[in-house]
This record gives sequence, C-alpha cells and structure tokens, in this order.
Amino acid sequence: MDIQEIVETYIRENGFDGLYIPGECGCAVDDLFPCGGDGNVLECEAGYRSEDESSEYDFVIGPKKVKEAPDG
Repeated sequence: MDIQEIVETYIRENGFDGLYIPGECGCAVDDLFPCGGDGNVLECEAGYRSEDESSEYDFVIGPKKVKEAPDG
C-alpha cells in the first residue's frame, strides 16, 4: 500500500468524507491529493463534506458533520 491508499482506507473506515486544510483547501475521498502532494499535505485533516454556502465550490470539506434534513 502507498500513503494515498492508507489515507483513503482510514478516511473510509472512520466515516470521513475527505481531507482539508483549514481556510485553504479540501478534497473528497474519491479525489485525494488533487494538488499532487505539492501542497503542505502534512497539514491535512480528515473531515466531512457539506454544501459550500458561498457557492464558490460544489462542496467543502470541514471539521463538522452536517446533519441531513429529514425526509418529508
């Protein structure tokens, strides 16, 4: 296993959605390290996906799990 596979396994097994660096960037588990590792990946933290309230991106990854609205 390489580092990316180890990180992906950890994220999936622990219920996270991806990685993020607070105030900088985030990536979903299905597209880890789109920066190619050029960023400071040692600062990445496991996080949860939510809507981007600023509408700048399709989603953001952050520290808090957002509860989904109940159906109905």
